Amino acid sequence: MTEVKKRTRSKAVKIKDGGIPQGVPAGFFIYNAEDPGKIVFADENIVKLYECDSLDDFMNLTGGCFSGMVYSEDYGATQGAISKQTVFGAMRHDYVRYRIQTKSGKLRYVEDFGHLVHAEGGVSYYYVYIVDIDQNEYYNNNKNSYAESQVLEMNQEMDSLTGMWNQAHFYQVVQEKMTDMEIRRQGITVIYFDLNHFKLFNEKYGFQKGDELLYDIARLLWHSFLERMVARFSEDHFVVCTFSRDVESTVLKIHDDVAKLVPGAKLEIKAGIYKVEQDCNDIGLACDHARLACKNIKKRYDIPYAFYNEDIHSKLQMQQFVLDNIDDAVENENIKVFYQPVIRTRTGEICGYEALARWKDPEKGLISPGGFIEILEEHRQIHKLDMFMVKKVCEDYADLRDRGEMIVPVSINLSRLDFNLCNVIDEIEKYRNDVKMPVNMLDIEVTESALMEDDALIKREIDHFRELGYQVWIDDFGSGYSSLTTILDYKFDTLKLDLAFLRQYDRNPKAGTVLGFIIQAAHSLGHVTLTEGVETEEHFEFLKTIGCDKAQGYHFGKPQPMEESRKHTTFQGMTWEKCR
Repeated sequence: MTEVKKRTRSKAVKIKDGGIPQGVPAGFFIYNAEDPGKIVFADENIVKLYECDSLDDFMNLTGGCFSGMVYSEDYGATQGAISKQTVFGAMRHDYVRYRIQTKSGKLRYVEDFGHLVHAEGGVSYYYVYIVDIDQNEYYNNNKNSYAESQVLEMNQEMDSLTGMWNQAHFYQVVQEKMTDMEIRRQGITVIYFDLNHFKLFNEKYGFQKGDELLYDIARLLWHSFLERMVARFSEDHFVVCTFSRDVESTVLKIHDDVAKLVPGAKLEIKAGIYKVEQDCNDIGLACDHARLACKNIKKRYDIPYAFYNEDIHSKLQMQQFVLDNIDDAVENENIKVFYQPVIRTRTGEICGYEALARWKDPEKGLISPGGFIEILEEHRQIHKLDMFMVKKVCEDYADLRDRGEMIVPVSINLSRLDFNLCNVIDEIEKYRNDVKMPVNMLDIEVTESALMEDDALIKREIDHFRELGYQVWIDDFGSGYSSLTTILDYKFDTLKLDLAFLRQYDRNPKAGTVLGFIIQAAHSLGHVTLTEGVETEEHFEFLKTIGCDKAQGYHFGKPQPMEESRKHTTFQGMTWEKCR
């Protein structure tokens, strides 16, 4: 037994002899600093403050722990405030206000003045004096004492929930460190942590449990890095600055420890690491680099951390370029429409085209869709591209018509975001009617992934498109997690099968059997089928044997501007079918 416990027990005997004045609306107690805070001493005034008849009665009411002394709704914030001042802060004392609930159920408001004491053997205790105050005083945030003033000043630097630094204070402290040449020679590393699926955790376990989880993660980070430079930036995002260059093992341990914090919960924390380079003198930029490295693996379940590197830097530069230039690219028509032919398997004739976007920048040259479409979707700018594509497709149709060329329908791709970012049907109808383009000359493609969230708005819009006479296609069926219920839940005309099926078919004939089953199912429901990714004559012949209606792929022609595509297919001896 420690000396502290021996001393406090001897004091308890003197207190029972009447050593402390009775009737004082305040009291003294001691509890173990480790959670949940086992009470090792409480004076008679504390017992009376809780309206208890004896010390045993008080211990039964509170469970013998500090966590039981604080009103349950206040405990999380109270524990965070105490730790912020004593464990994570520079002080050995704390000042905090909270509510208590007496034996009769009455709520009382108290001020808590505590002091953290370290005993022999590594055991720590809080010596605490609490005062009963009225409700008005409890909610008064003016600086009434030196202790309050210290706490209020600290609150401007700290996150109220976890006791870690806030973003502004982190920037201020670390920016100053970055000017120290000795520290720069030693090396600075910034680590950005992001807890996956925290919103779902809150929904399942409740916000109080979520707050406790954030507090536990903060403590884990604080104890893992000797420099103690830990900040909570927002929600479930934490940032650490350390002078250690070898951080991988520490980050991995944090990843494993977080996974064990709540038994039964699938917790995973990701980390982005940036080793600050000599030419980087801005902490904000350093944090952005670490954040981007973390974001780059957000959806990768096999990678717990990533370092910022040149690939990520290139992605960042491309992202900035796309966002800065999309408006000019549309206005100056640097966005080009490339067309890839669609072939009717029964006749071998061209029965349509798919319109695909390419960005031809005067300085960067031709940019593939992989370089800009995902960025535009992520930043909710994709409708600018998609509506421009509709406009140009309609104009190209009018040009071919006016020249007396053979014309077949063209399909355009829509993002699920288009339905939220603009009045997509009105926009398409306007461009089509401007050039008097028949509705059967323009088909609508919506990717299967856009339908996964069972969005009522998209269902209504698809139905509206079909009521107006448009053919609606489900695109990329089979590209990811596919479900045949998609075919049942949405009304559409054409099922477009992803190129992954034919790639699998080259390696595994079973993929061809699966493809055949899907085509049969689609036909039984009255849908037209189209398979993309046709690269060989063998692919084309196979699609004929299983009854696929249409085919698309490099075997017939790569995406090109309309004039070049038509010249290529004419040279190949291909013809266009007559549209009704």
